[in-house]
Amino acid sequence: MAKEMKTDLTVEQNLLLRCCQNQLAPDADTLSSFFAKHTPDFSRFIELTTKHRLFPVVNMAVRSQRQAVPLEIMSEVARVAGRNLKRMMNLAGELGVVHQLFAKSGIEFIAVKGPVMVQQLYGDYHCRQTRDLDLLVEEKNIDRAISVLTRAGYIFLDAYFLKNPGKRQLYLKRENHVRFRHPDKMIFIELHWSVSKYFTTIQTEHLFENSIEIEIQGKVFRTFSLEDYFVILATHGVYHRYELLFWLYDIAYILNLPGTDLRNLLTNAEKFNCATAVKVSMALALTIFKLETIDNRGQSLKLSLREKFIFDQCFNVIFNQKSNPGGHRLKKLLDSVLIRISRQAYLLLMTNDWNSRKRVLLNMLIKPYVWSDEAKIPLNNLIYLFMTQVKWVGLTLSGRMGRRGKISGKELTPKRERKKV
Repeated sequence: MAKEMKTDLTVEQNLLLRCCQNQLAPDADTLSSFFAKHTPDFSRFIELTTKHRLFPVVNMAVRSQRQAVPLEIMSEVARVAGRNLKRMMNLAGELGVVHQLFAKSGIEFIAVKGPVMVQQLYGDYHCRQTRDLDLLVEEKNIDRAISVLTRAGYIFLDAYFLKNPGKRQLYLKRENHVRFRHPDKMIFIELHWSVSKYFTTIQTEHLFENSIEIEIQGKVFRTFSLEDYFVILATHGVYHRYELLFWLYDIAYILNLPGTDLRNLLTNAEKFNCATAVKVSMALALTIFKLETIDNRGQSLKLSLREKFIFDQCFNVIFNQKSNPGGHRLKKLLDSVLIRISRQAYLLLMTNDWNSRKRVLLNMLIKPYVWSDEAKIPLNNLIYLFMTQVKWVGLTLSGRMGRRGKISGKELTPKRERKKV
């Protein structure tokens, strides 16, 4: 059975959850009773809504609460939701352009999340925030797709992927996408060859073979079946420990759709060896959004000790229950190392598949972002991986390596660029 909801949440966190619950079960009078008992800090509430990308949900939920919500807050929520709608329309238009370009080059792709998923699940661009376009292509078409996008004016942001062709197989394992930005349209595209860099059982070939079609504005796009989408969303969310609540809202929305069969979702997850990620995602959605546990839901979601650990990790990240390392420099370094060890243990436990766990361990070694543009890359892969670790340790000890692989300082900036600064 899903775990009981912890109660030590802030008023603003509870309000955000009530807004989500209001949209998942519109008949429930969750907001009126909440405002009768609580007076939230609306500035903090806006910050939370921004962080979790839930403006469309909040905008629809608070429309009926004009007496409880200040006018300026309602106006701000409506403004951001309207801006998101405009962006969604722009992304949908650009996806049509990319569809045409790829079709001319004979490149098949699956639209991952974004405007196609919003239409597929929600049927309305008002309902979800999206920042970029995600495209899935087969590995054999990566270079052609890169060429098509760069000819269309997109700037390729991951130069290492093309600069060091001898390391291509390592990069294909280390990442599952490369990024592009259009300088005029300010649209970002992620070009994927896999939907996950850790869950190796979700094969791109299978997803293409089992894809379905959806028509939007006269164009036919490939997308995933609902059962496959649920696995993809669940593994993605669990990998990120659901640090953004709108990912879990998608899970809850699918669970709440009429006719959704949890047995089928779990059976499909077992085919992918992703049962842990799917069960934890279900338990989180049922617990946090207080969905009714009908039919076989309660019986199917008895979590093992490992699954309870994953559940708690996700819950703590969603609601910021753990503080950042503090103290003197040595303590910060030790805390940072412990956090990294804990994170790697989490990644090993989140999957049921041993090949995926091997990928987790391998990806600890492959860190292409620590090499500068001017660095001479060793030809031998073992030497390359060893030197990569040396560079990573140096950056970590100097305090310039962030937890997400973000590097501060000038050590990776080419000399010609430093002179311009």
